[in-house]
Amino acid sequence: MRSCLWIGCCLGALVLACSDRPRRNPLDPQAEDLQSESFSALTALALDGEVELRWDFSHFSDIEGYRLYRRLLGDEWEPITPVLAPDATTYADGGVQNGTSYEYQLSLLVAGEDERPSGRPVSATPGPEVAWVADRHAGLVWKISADARSAHFAQGRFFDLAAIALDVANGSCWVSDRGFAGLYRIAEDGALAALGAAVERPDALAIDAAARIGWLADAGRKRVFWFSLDAADSLALIPVDASFTQPVALAAQAGGCWIADQAQSRVLFYQPDGTRAAEFHVLAAPKALVAGTGGDVWLLGGEGHRLARLDRAGTILYVELPFAAAVGLAVDDASGACWVLGERDLAVFSAAGILEQHWTDVPGGSALSFDPVQQRAWVATDDVLWKFTAEGQTLAQLVGFSSIVRIAVNPGR
Repeated sequence: MRSCLWIGCCLGALVLACSDRPRRNPLDPQAEDLQSESFSALTALALDGEVELRWDFSHFSDIEGYRLYRRLLGDEWEPITPVLAPDATTYADGGVQNGTSYEYQLSLLVAGEDERPSGRPVSATPGPEVAWVADRHAGLVWKISADARSAHFAQGRFFDLAAIALDVANGSCWVSDRGFAGLYRIAEDGALAALGAAVERPDALAIDAAARIGWLADAGRKRVFWFSLDAADSLALIPVDASFTQPVALAAQAGGCWIADQAQSRVLFYQPDGTRAAEFHVLAAPKALVAGTGGDVWLLGGEGHRLARLDRAGTILYVELPFAAAVGLAVDDASGACWVLGERDLAVFSAAGILEQHWTDVPGGSALSFDPVQQRAWVATDDVLWKFTAEGQTLAQLVGFSSIVRIAVNPGR
């Protein structure tokens, strides 16, 4: 099936542009254009079963209170609060359902005047999922809301972002920075911890939350290590008993890890005890790996021109790409399907390697992730993050990044 995904994305962007307040940097809440006719003092952050609303009119002395209104898209406005105190700046709306889109309006009660809206409405779609985005040029790691319309926060600035990976057991995000001897861990609430380790140039990173193990490639020492995710203030790195020339990609799976050595054109599966369970020399210059749930792994090689599916039993399935070169992979754990992002294309292959969908005219894709629980794809160009359904329907876009290199999604409950 061929279709032009990004025509739909652009139409979706026009709709969302009516509900996202303009800023010089849309991720910077301090950069509002107060002269814009579409300015809104209200912001909405989509959470799990809740929408957090914020505003600030503390610089006005004649406001006697506020009232918040909510509606389903296209319905009539209904008040969801009594009159709030003049010093109120936040409200948590818990009367919402995940996956449903809402609009919000803030009204002001001004001394000597009738109640009046403060600006244009804002939209939010609550949900359990959370995306993390690594923006290399800015040196920031962002935590993005469920509906991809806003950000919880950003942490950084990291000198040379290499990779991010999620511990879905506690909601934290691990970060490798080639300029820091160790790893960073960003807690679910944004607290940042720097964990030192005996590593020269941290690079590829993979997390196995169930086994409580992390895997790290050191591009400086050309080694691969594993470590405990429950470390407090430093990491004890345990080396994999193998020689590598250029370990560029890792994919954790069932307590072990797939390791791609680009210079040696080989892929190995290792257990923490040092057991080498599988080794392949199938594609030249492997560059990306994504592990499935059935013991298989998808491998991108040949400078992005070749795709193959491998498993620990030794089975190899070569898959023909419908475009010249790919830049990233993601796997749908629910079906085993592989999503492949090209420079101008996006394709989906079944677990059997059959091409199921192919979208063209993707404007410069740079990163990809897939949420198997919500069945949502997250795709990035350098400066824009997109979220859409598995069928290609645009749900949201968020602009204002500088150079997105990684996306990691926690599906939540």
